[in-house]
Amino acid sequence: MKRVILLLVLQALLVGYARPQTSGHQWRERTDTLRTVRVNASRRLRDTGLQTTTLDTLALRESISLSMADVLTQHSALFVKSYGRATESTAEFRGTSPSHTQVLWNGMRINSPMLGTMDFSFIPSYFIDGARLYHGASSLTQTGGGLGGAVELRSEPPRREGLMGQYILGAGSFATFDHFLRLAWQSGTHWSASTRFAYGTSENDFRYTNYDKKVDVRDDAGNILRSYHPRERNKSGYFDDLHLMQDCYYNDLRGNRWGATLWLTTSTRGLPFLSVDYKEDSDFRNEQGLDALRGIVSYSHTETQWTADIRAGYAHQGLTYDYYTTRAGTRTDITHSRSYANTAFAQATADIVPAAGWMLTASLATYYNHVRSWDRSPFHLGDNFDIGQWEGHAAVQLRWRPRERFTIAAIMRDEMYRTRFQQPTPALMADYLLLRPWQLTLKASIASNRRHPSMDDLYYRPGGNPNLKSERGFTYDAGLSWKRDAKSFSLSGNVAAFDSHISDWIQWTPNTKGFWVPDNVKRVHAYGIESALKAETALPHHWRAALTANYAFTPSINRGQRLSSDDASYGKQLCYVPRHSANLTARLQWRQWELTYHWICYSERFTTTSNETRYITGRLLPYYMNNVSLARRFRWRMVDASLRLAVNNLMDSEYVTVLSRPMPPRNYAIYFEISPLWKPRTKQLHSSLPSSPCAACRHAGMARAQRPASPRSPMPTHTATPFRCAMPATSSSSATRAISRP
Repeated sequence: MKRVILLLVLQALLVGYARPQTSGHQWRERTDTLRTVRVNASRRLRDTGLQTTTLDTLALRESISLSMADVLTQHSALFVKSYGRATESTAEFRGTSPSHTQVLWNGMRINSPMLGTMDFSFIPSYFIDGARLYHGASSLTQTGGGLGGAVELRSEPPRREGLMGQYILGAGSFATFDHFLRLAWQSGTHWSASTRFAYGTSENDFRYTNYDKKVDVRDDAGNILRSYHPRERNKSGYFDDLHLMQDCYYNDLRGNRWGATLWLTTSTRGLPFLSVDYKEDSDFRNEQGLDALRGIVSYSHTETQWTADIRAGYAHQGLTYDYYTTRAGTRTDITHSRSYANTAFAQATADIVPAAGWMLTASLATYYNHVRSWDRSPFHLGDNFDIGQWEGHAAVQLRWRPRERFTIAAIMRDEMYRTRFQQPTPALMADYLLLRPWQLTLKASIASNRRHPSMDDLYYRPGGNPNLKSERGFTYDAGLSWKRDAKSFSLSGNVAAFDSHISDWIQWTPNTKGFWVPDNVKRVHAYGIESALKAETALPHHWRAALTANYAFTPSINRGQRLSSDDASYGKQLCYVPRHSANLTARLQWRQWELTYHWICYSERFTTTSNETRYITGRLLPYYMNNVSLARRFRWRMVDASLRLAVNNLMDSEYVTVLSRPMPPRNYAIYFEISPLWKPRTKQLHSSLPSSPCAACRHAGMARAQRPASPRSPMPTHTATPFRCAMPATSSSSATRAISRP
């Protein structure tokens, strides 16, 4: 690793002193300052009353080592429970559980049908081109079951004409290496395609002080002279992850668009031993494997007053878990688990605009989930099931703008679960524009929702309970959002208060037969405040600064029935749910240099339902995380390059996010990126522009960027010209967008 880092540094130094060859003119420094232009942005009918968080391109493209778990931790108010890099990482909205967070990829739900959760550590951030979080009731506009919220992930076609390439190499502490390669092509008229490859590997064997163990130093008589906490290494924490994504799009420029995306993941990960574990990894093997394949095809058609979108997809997930011991050449399986989940998906959506200020959306979706699971170790014989089941979803959304400042939306969603239609779940949303210059908008919503048990909850052997009822939630929230764009700065943010009541909460508890069973035993009251702030400014002498901050206050209280007279969980905070969470990201840019700082904070989390604090294991202490990185970009006529140095856990904090799971100390990483340009730099929209320039809908549009003939010409203008756009704009405000210099 030292050799690799040294070679990267030497190459960067050579690049920094190199000068591109010129012919016919003298070389001059290029600062590539982004010009700012204005675009009229409308209040979309589709966003009526929504409480959302949009993750920008800078957050998604900061580092190839980041997964979506890291991005959500650093740039949202969600609490991400993680065991460290390349270990299970689940996200929790508003004090709910990970199974209450629905995850959509290109319109298809990708939560595990077996577990009901999504492991965000298996999603590289460089494979995601757009991400949006829907908080609380807002998730009903996308899917059902998100009692806490939903995460929408998108893959999009390339935005620059011609052939493009990008390669990034990363090397870090604990023998960690990352590779990312992307090749993309766009014909400029009809066809576009992209191939992405990501590979990460690490020993992940960091050393830490084990405060869960104590070593006594004794004299010859056996008397204790002193005690100390030993220094140990992280055992069985290695990982080897490979991701491959291929997508292809065709647009006939007459309102029809076809797309296909295929995503392959294969991973082998050692599960780290607990800090209270005295076993040696040379004798025991604790390993998880994953093979996943997801594919989706889509077709959309746009007319003047209506649009249609049809999608179909398939997802396969093979999960293996082996825990065995090898002694004297003999292997003894303690756990030998194999689980295979297959999902077929189809969806049709139509948007109709019958008149100005009206919008009707209707959608139908169906899922078929089949899970086959077994364990062939002698300790788990018979622990298997082989079950398939259908799910159906139908939703109607009606939005109406009776006044320029006021919009209201009504949603009715019905679901078929296990061949039965459930009681419909309605939602009502509204917003009102209070102050036009600041786009100060008051938003409110009220909704009911329902989440069905996972297949493990129903059929796992032993312990599954086929008589479980679906969890039911009732949520209302209200808040303010604002946005102000000026010549040299922009300011946006939101604050919202929410109140949620969830009944028939599913909880696994031990029974008298020695295994755990799920039951509807809880009622949970979750309430609190979420807020976000984003500010950007341009300073003199080529300086730019940006700041984003998020804060959430999320009490999540158990109001369910007592399991026994000794049950002290009533009225207590749920396990592993922090009341306070916050993060801050600050960026400072000067010419081709960029300094980034991340600060993350979580309050104490309890490990028992009774919130017991008399014992050291009853709670996890608050922790504060500091990460910093410094990057330098290099730009020539035919190649772009960058070098980034990152320091994680800058203050060398000792902390855990899950009991007995130590986290890495201060560690370092260096990344080198190169992007060849196979044709002269042409007009190109900045990556922060949305995939569809049309301000009123999410469907395909056409954008024209008019450039001045010479540097002394007036500022360029950008106009979004919708192609048969069915979403009319009724009011507008100014927004800033950037276009690269010639």
